[in-house]
Amino acid sequence: MRGFLPDWESLRRHRIPEWFGEVKFGIWSHWGPQSVASSGDWYARHLYGMQPASEPWERRRADRQHAHHRARFGAGGAKDLFQRWRAERFDPGELIDLYVSSGARYFVALAAHCDNFDLWDSGRHAWNATRVGPRRDIVGAWEQAARAAGLPFGLSFHNNWTWRWLDVAHGADPATGEPHDGGLTKGDGAGTWWEGLDPAELYPARHAPGAKPPPQVADRFYARVREAIDRYRPDLVYLDDGRLPFDAGSVVESEPVSTRGLDLLAHYYNTCPTGGLVTVKDVPDADRTAVVLDCERRQLDAAQPYPWQFDTSDGEWFDCSDDDPMFHPRKTSQQVVHTLIDVVSKNGTLLLNVPQRADGTVDDHARTLLGEVGDWLRICGEGVYSTTPWKRAAEGATGLGETKGYEGYNEADRAYRPGDIRFTRRGDAVYATLLAWPEDGTAAITSLGTGEGLLKSRPARVELLGHGPVAWRQAEEALYADLPPTPPTKAAYMLKIT
Repeated sequence: MRGFLPDWESLRRHRIPEWFGEVKFGIWSHWGPQSVASSGDWYARHLYGMQPASEPWERRRADRQHAHHRARFGAGGAKDLFQRWRAERFDPGELIDLYVSSGARYFVALAAHCDNFDLWDSGRHAWNATRVGPRRDIVGAWEQAARAAGLPFGLSFHNNWTWRWLDVAHGADPATGEPHDGGLTKGDGAGTWWEGLDPAELYPARHAPGAKPPPQVADRFYARVREAIDRYRPDLVYLDDGRLPFDAGSVVESEPVSTRGLDLLAHYYNTCPTGGLVTVKDVPDADRTAVVLDCERRQLDAAQPYPWQFDTSDGEWFDCSDDDPMFHPRKTSQQVVHTLIDVVSKNGTLLLNVPQRADGTVDDHARTLLGEVGDWLRICGEGVYSTTPWKRAAEGATGLGETKGYEGYNEADRAYRPGDIRFTRRGDAVYATLLAWPEDGTAAITSLGTGEGLLKSRPARVELLGHGPVAWRQAEEALYADLPPTPPTKAAYMLKIT
């Protein structure tokens, strides 16, 4: 339905496109200039050093990354990362083929991170990848490759954070007292590689901590987002905020509070050929079709009435060669599969970031991980793709654990036990996925016992995917399935009950 107006009442008529509820697994390229340092997340901010008001975890990381930056690059600020990023081995077609073989059914590209650098041929922001660094339209290359492979294509925007993220560029080096580059002017670039570029368009204006940005900051953000969606026609738009950026409830509210987010939603939904969907991170129940809930590294404990997205990364959001324990560790294929089936059982999709090196390639760990996930999905994908939640999402005693961090992170490599099971449904089949292999060779599924009354009729067949039919019996307390001596898959084991 078209004709959306820029208000929540009208936008609630929007319906989440069917493709999003069917794909279940996607790959995210959260990649850009900050990969140059191979030092992980938030590098463009932390290269400036410790900020007094920061949380302890950020102070530790800032100290580490500032020392790394001084040792590796000497001086310079965030802008200087852009020139060092060349993406000289970036082959989007080869990478998209790799992602398709892993079982991914949609793809999202980073359009602009908090470092305020546009990865497309922007007509509104000169600090972009066609003018600096790769001198190539990165977003356009991704979009062409994803469309050629038949994948829905998304874009993510994070530069709404720039106001309170790159304000550090106006400070001074904590060790030497040397001013940072936030105060440079366009004229200072004469005779340098950035001649003709204006730092005032890259870094936020000097402001007091906690100050709200003026309206032109929100205007500029939304003008750039609108330019990108009009040019590349993404099927999905990821906005990195609690609510619509610069609106009430967002990470940084503008002064006065902006309504530009509603204007963007109405324009996007009225013009997107596939209907469009926008994800944010704090969605009241009433708005769950107007915008889609995104949970960063945060699994939910119950099935949701509308499709939602869980996003995470194989390690840090940006390439990181360090093994420091305060950073997110790399993932195993078992952890990815366990997360995938847990999220899908609760009506969600998994969006997995695969960190890329600065040159555009991915490492052997990522290739092995993706290959093993693809192997599992080739056998068990019928219980993942195009499924819907069953009457019960899960059973078992292993919980999600304590949340941590500002987003309520709770993902972990959990030690699941044989009683931990996730359910999905497709047609007349119920899929019960065991998250651990029973040592006694028998799967006991409590939710399928006659005493629970959740099955309308007695099963006709029980099959272990990758193996074939298995003997089974249904009792009041559980459905029991006799398993072969050796599991046919790794990580998780899917029973199909017809």
